[in-house]
Amino acid sequence: MHFDYKGFHIDCRARHDDDGHYVAQAKLTRAATASTPAEIHQSGDIDSFVDESDAMTCARTWAIEWIDENWD
Repeated sequence: MHFDYKGFHIDCRARHDDDGHYVAQAKLTRAATASTPAEIHQSGDIDSFVDESDAMTCARTWAIEWIDENWD
């Protein structure tokens, strides 16, 4: 799942692990501007779910909350 939010491009993923669960992950990319360099933030493993859509929802929620807490 890809979407944009407050100047970030967000890539949400659900990694399938060896136990058959889906692990939520998110990658946030903010493009460079004239005054700031490009930035990339990786969530790492957020949480594990039986259902892939639950993992994707978790990654999306994490990304939005992280941006809201760390950027204006």
